[in-house]
Amino acid sequence: MQEFRALFEAERDRLMRFLCHLTGNASDAEDLLQETFLAVWRKRDQYEGRGSAAGYIRRTAFHLFLNARQKQTRRDALAPRSYEEPSCTPVADMDEREARAVLVARVRAAVDELPEGPREAFILFRFEGHSCAQIAEITGAPKKTVESRLARALAILNERLKPHAPEEALE
Repeated sequence: MQEFRALFEAERDRLMRFLCHLTGNASDAEDLLQETFLAVWRKRDQYEGRGSAAGYIRRTAFHLFLNARQKQTRRDALAPRSYEEPSCTPVADMDEREARAVLVARVRAAVDELPEGPREAFILFRFEGHSCAQIAEITGAPKKTVESRLARALAILNERLKPHAPEEALE
């Protein structure tokens, strides 16, 4: 029990950041964090000691996230949400803080709209700082697939965000 508590304390914050990046909000991330540690505790006898305990926890969290997203996708199909129209004010006409907030929102929206595989690979690589090999371990995908997903995510983001790039960045 003490070892599990120590593992929880050591991994909680990192796992919460990871889940926040995946879910996009702290409430869902907190729910998944609790579910993850509950699942790991319930299935503690199934951990075979291959790989790190932290990696096992991240894989568990990632699979719970995928399951939760699949459920949410089914719910959304039954009751589609209405989305607000994005702001049409040119970034150049805003003060710096507003412009930064708009650009961050556009980047977040572009990341959220990525296809599933490239999105997870991008989040794990860019926001969580995992290597391609670590991402392959977490997701269960071959390393080359992870590399392809990252390249695809970057190409899609480049295309979607190009219209919002400052003019000097395009030169």
